[in-house]
Amino acid sequence: MQRVANDDWVAEIGEQLPVSPLSVLGLFLAAIIGTRLALERVSTRALLESVFPLLAATAVVLADRWLIARDVSARDRLTVFGYGLGGFLAAALVTSLHLFVLYLEGTGALAPLYLLLMGGTVGVGAGTVAGIYEIQQRAAVREAERQSDRLEQFASIVSHDLRNPLSVAQGRLRAAVTTGEAEHLQEVDAALTRMDELIEETLSVARSGSQVEDPHEVPLVELANEAWTAVETGGATYDAVGDRTLRVDPARARQLFENLYRNAIEHGREDVHVRVGPCDGGFFVSDDGPGIPEDERDEVLEQGYSTSEEGSGLGLAIVQAIADAHGWQVTVTESEGGGARFEFTRGG
Repeated sequence: MQRVANDDWVAEIGEQLPVSPLSVLGLFLAAIIGTRLALERVSTRALLESVFPLLAATAVVLADRWLIARDVSARDRLTVFGYGLGGFLAAALVTSLHLFVLYLEGTGALAPLYLLLMGGTVGVGAGTVAGIYEIQQRAAVREAERQSDRLEQFASIVSHDLRNPLSVAQGRLRAAVTTGEAEHLQEVDAALTRMDELIEETLSVARSGSQVEDPHEVPLVELANEAWTAVETGGATYDAVGDRTLRVDPARARQLFENLYRNAIEHGREDVHVRVGPCDGGFFVSDDGPGIPEDERDEVLEQGYSTSEEGSGLGLAIVQAIADAHGWQVTVTESEGGGARFEFTRGG
C-alpha cells in the first residue's frame, strides 16, 4: 500500500495508538461471547446462538493481523476499523428493531442484549470485509495513477534525451557517406550505445514503479554485498554492518544499492568510501564524498536531475521508484564524513 503524507493527521493518530483498534474490538467481542458460552456450560442453544458471531469476531482479529503483517499503513487499517465499527452499528440497529417488534408482539427474547451484541458482531465481520475491499481498491487506483504518471515521464524523457544522440548519429552517418571516413562511424556507434543506455535506464524507472511481487526476508548485508560485486568500483572502498533483515524483492533491492554505489563513485573521489547499515526504522547508504547541497536534496531523486553533462538523471530516480514500490520513504541528509547519506524508512 502506498504511504501517506507526513502531515496526514489520521495516519499520525493511527501510529500513536499502542494497539490496533480493530484487534481490540474483535478480541472484546470474542471474549464476551466466549464467557457466555462458558457460563452456559456449552449448551446446544448457546452454541447455535454463538458459533457464527464467535467465528466472525475471531476472523476480524486474524484479518487485522494479516493487514499488519502486510505492512498496510495505519491510515488504511483505521479505514477498515471504521467500516467494521459501522457494520457493528448497522447490524445492532437492525437487530434492535427486530427485538422491538418482538416486544410489541408480546413474544420478546430471553437475552435481548446478548442477541444485540451477537448481531453487531456479525456486522463487524461484514464491515471488515468491506473495508479491506475498499483499501484494496484505493491502492489499485493509486497504483494506476502512479503508472500513468511514470508513462508520461517515460515518454517525455525518451523524446527529450534521445534527441541529442540521435542527431549526432544522423549527422555523423551523413558525414561518413559523404567523406568515406571510418571515424564518423565510430561516433555513430558511440551515439547508438548512449541511446541504448538511456532507453534501458528509462525502462528501469517505468518498471520499478509497480508494486513488488513475492517479497521475502533477506539480510541487509547480503543484499549490499551482492550489489557491490556487480558495480565497477575502481579505487572505492565499502563496508556493511548490522544484522537487520529486509522484506524485499531481492533483484530490485540490489538494483537500488547498485545505483547508489554508482552515484557515490561517479560524484566522489577515486577512493570514496561507501557504508551501509541499519538506522531507526530502516537502513542507510552513505559515503564520504562531496555530499549534496541542502537546497538540492529534494531534487536529486527526481527524473532528469543531473549535475553531469553525460548523466541521464535517471540513476537516483530509479532508486526513488524502487523505494516507492517497497513502501519506503527516502530522506537525503549529510553523512558523518561530510558526504551524502540516503535513509530508507517504512512509511506510515
